[in-house]
Amino acid sequence: MNLTRVLNNALPEIPARTLAERYTRVDPGMTFREHLEDGEPIFRIYVPCVEGMFKFPPQNWHLAQLFDGKRSYEEIAEIYSQQTGVHYDEEQIRDFSADLERVQFWYKTPQEKNILLMQQTAEERRKILQVRSRWEDLSLVSFPAFNPDPFLTWFYGKTKFVYTAWFTLLTVLAFGATFGIFAARGSQMWRDTKEFYNFTNKTWGDILLLYAVSMVVVAIHELGHAYACKHYGARVRSMGFALVYLMPAFYTDTTEGVVMASRSQRFVIALAGIWAELVLCAIATPIWWGTPPDTALHDIAYYMMMQTGIMSLILNWNPLIKLDGYHMLCEGLGINDLKENSTAYISAWVKRHIWRLPVEVPYVPKRRRFGYAVYAFLSGAYSYLVLFVVARFAGNVVRNFSSEWGFIPEIGVALLIFRSRIRLLVNFMKFFYLDKRDRILAWFTPLHLMWVAALGGAILVLPLWHEAVTGRYLLEPVKTAIVRAHVPGTVMQVFVAEGQCVTIGTPLATLRNPPLESEYEQASARFSMASERAKAASLQYRDFGLAQKVSEQLATEAQQFSQRNSGLRLVSPISGTVLSSRLQERVGTYVPEGQELLEVADLSSLRARIYVSEFELHKVWHNARAKLQVQGLMRVWDAQTLSIAARPTEMDPRLQAQTELKGMNPPHYYLVDLIVKNPDAVLKPGMSGVARLYGRRRSLAGLLWESVNDFFGRKFW
Repeated sequence: MNLTRVLNNALPEIPARTLAERYTRVDPGMTFREHLEDGEPIFRIYVPCVEGMFKFPPQNWHLAQLFDGKRSYEEIAEIYSQQTGVHYDEEQIRDFSADLERVQFWYKTPQEKNILLMQQTAEERRKILQVRSRWEDLSLVSFPAFNPDPFLTWFYGKTKFVYTAWFTLLTVLAFGATFGIFAARGSQMWRDTKEFYNFTNKTWGDILLLYAVSMVVVAIHELGHAYACKHYGARVRSMGFALVYLMPAFYTDTTEGVVMASRSQRFVIALAGIWAELVLCAIATPIWWGTPPDTALHDIAYYMMMQTGIMSLILNWNPLIKLDGYHMLCEGLGINDLKENSTAYISAWVKRHIWRLPVEVPYVPKRRRFGYAVYAFLSGAYSYLVLFVVARFAGNVVRNFSSEWGFIPEIGVALLIFRSRIRLLVNFMKFFYLDKRDRILAWFTPLHLMWVAALGGAILVLPLWHEAVTGRYLLEPVKTAIVRAHVPGTVMQVFVAEGQCVTIGTPLATLRNPPLESEYEQASARFSMASERAKAASLQYRDFGLAQKVSEQLATEAQQFSQRNSGLRLVSPISGTVLSSRLQERVGTYVPEGQELLEVADLSSLRARIYVSEFELHKVWHNARAKLQVQGLMRVWDAQTLSIAARPTEMDPRLQAQTELKGMNPPHYYLVDLIVKNPDAVLKPGMSGVARLYGRRRSLAGLLWESVNDFFGRKFW
């Protein structure tokens, strides 16, 4: 052991004495107000020296107010006993003072703070002075805060009109105009918003611009909270800047507003940040609407709209995460710390009643228990979803520049975010094991061990496990029809669009070919004249045979032209769905004979083509069942094996993993066709995913033996 550490442990530092014995006292700059929580009176006290809020029941707060730094504990005990009519001795008052001292409630002068700091050990002093390396935990990187109260006092004095009725009405009208512009271009705004936050096709310039706009937006958001707090007479002692998972985030200390404001005023303080963003969006929207595209002002206004528009409302108004919507919900319901209380109640209830652990379940009134359960489940699921999206976002940013290594930051950020949850899970598993260990060991009697061994043997030898083969696939229609131009012509009309369902004989498009139409009319006219001549010859009994022969020749010619002319009207040869896109763009274009115009496919059943390696082909059977999982969809579809190719084929490069290794002998692949029913037309051609083909049932022991036998059989034969 290090000699210095030995001496420090053997000869600890003697705590520095205070300059003089002083009695504790409340902070002279504190603010407080009485509130009602769950129907009970409670005092909220804001203590500036620790920048924190404390809650006291009335009797405790009346006692704390007696500590003025001059009265002794004996005097306070005597005064408080006279006020309450209950006897309190000096020891009880000292205990009360010591309890508040541990939570750092009492006021300390700067000199006393320095003495307290000197009393810390070397390791504790390092923790206090350095806290932690600001860059140690990327989930929260904080920077020094500043006191904005003087600026807010000056700024509020110049802009008091913001909280007047006429300005509020003007703001609401601006919101209405913004909503009208959004509604007129709703699909474009929603598509661009998703693309804006997707980050799969962004440059470093886009990322820097997003950071810059984000910093402006969040700064104005927090300024809105601080401004509302100042409007209701409360001080704002600190504002600062931080990086939450490397995303810019300002923060504002509105604790005094929570103490001094009424319930409705606290609701307005929570709403003020979103309101400030909406005002910013109402300013940026007409600028974007009125400026020409591809200009700097137009693009910046559009970025500002993306930041303060749809996604901002979705995130900030959502009460399932601790943002403005959550605080507004708590103030509306009159329930403080809803997320913590509901989560603690449900967690303790599950541990107590499901896992049978010796934990205390917090008391919750019956009328709130169901609501707590619902909110805890929804908020927990949404919080984990947000954390997953953050991890996915980091992966998308890197994947935009290197698709092969995007998973590394994605996994790293996920571990960084979920490490506290993983630690809690490990602690819970340890607690569960320690609580149940004795019961589990006591349960393993010889009889029980025999039953466990019999059950394990049955699991090994019974054919409970399916042989399965997995592989990637691309969906394609079983039945398709290519509609081509039977005769050359110009496309005049197209009657269908991509994705439209049609039946046999449904008109698809019409062509125009004036020479063909003219020849058809002439042939029809010649046939009519020849028919009349043949009819007249039969009446006059003169040259009837020649006239009849000419009429038959012209009838054949007219029929041929009629068939070619009917080719100008294209109809669907099958019932199905139109797959071709941009059909209206073909109107007015010339198409030669035989050119493809559009494709119609029957999507009621689709074919999935699986590439199975030669090593696993023996597991695949005709008419065997299979299951398909489509990428991006949660549902699983049932399928059936349709055919197995007799010869190997090369795998589709779109499904084959790319490898740069040289000299590898890739396996041969056999094509297996699956048929999947698609009555609701959810599946589309071109979708990909993973399919699992099920073979015969095997026992676990048989599967293990087969693996070992195959391994040695390939080397020793």
